[in-house]
Amino acid sequence: MFRTKSYPRSILGSAALLVGTTGLISLPAYANDDSWHVAVRAEQATPGGWVRVRENAIEGTQLPIHDGLGVNHMQTIRLDAWKPLSDASELHFGLSTSRLDGHTLIDRPAYYNGTTIAPGRLDTITRFQDFVAFDASYWHRLADFGKGGRLWGSVGATYVMLNFRLDGSIAADSTGHELKEDFYVQELPVPTLGLHLRYPLTDALKLTADVTLGRLPWVNSLRTEGGEVRLAQTHEEEEVGLEYNFAPHWRAVAYVVHRYLGQDERSREDGNVIHLSSNGIGLGVGYQF
Repeated sequence: MFRTKSYPRSILGSAALLVGTTGLISLPAYANDDSWHVAVRAEQATPGGWVRVRENAIEGTQLPIHDGLGVNHMQTIRLDAWKPLSDASELHFGLSTSRLDGHTLIDRPAYYNGTTIAPGRLDTITRFQDFVAFDASYWHRLADFGKGGRLWGSVGATYVMLNFRLDGSIAADSTGHELKEDFYVQELPVPTLGLHLRYPLTDALKLTADVTLGRLPWVNSLRTEGGEVRLAQTHEEEEVGLEYNFAPHWRAVAYVVHRYLGQDERSREDGNVIHLSSNGIGLGVGYQF
């Protein structure tokens, strides 16, 4: 039995669906705008979901990330860059890194990646270098409305490198001796589609909203580990924010965000699943040059 505080359910996902879009840092592009735009963001979120890792015949214990592993906080740092190609098109790039830290006490053995974890303290030590994601997308303007509002559509891809690490006491009779699972070994780029709203509220203040969805159906990962490894993956990102131009070339942003990552890998040797959701807030600053 895992003893941690219960996970408070968030209504952020429902709110994001009601507004229909989510928020990123950006400025509207016009025909005479050939600048690069860069931004740095920091997020604090509450994670949810679960992870389970099988090794051969040793079924993994399903470990709830918040309620079971005691991971109460998820920190993310993100770097964005984008450049207009014309009045109606843009290229966007992103790099993010996240940290999942927490601890709990278990009163019976748990199984992870073929390793038996003895009762006692169990730590999650998935640090920034263990969780990195890249994304790239092409944006096209779909419609103009109101006083300067614009709706964009996007197509792109995301690539996640996740090495989920635990730390605990390994039982003396354990078959395995490794408390990590390198999900990135089987990773493939996941195609994404998005909708993005930019609407000026004043000359300096703007509403930003974005929804990005990605799905990779069951495919051959082109890797072998005890035979062919099949992979399926889902991504979801929703943000709603406000952007404020506080000086020439400079802008600040505050936003709420919901994210979801689902990855499932199957072969004769492995059966690895993670469902990771997060609800949080973020602050950022951007520069145009």
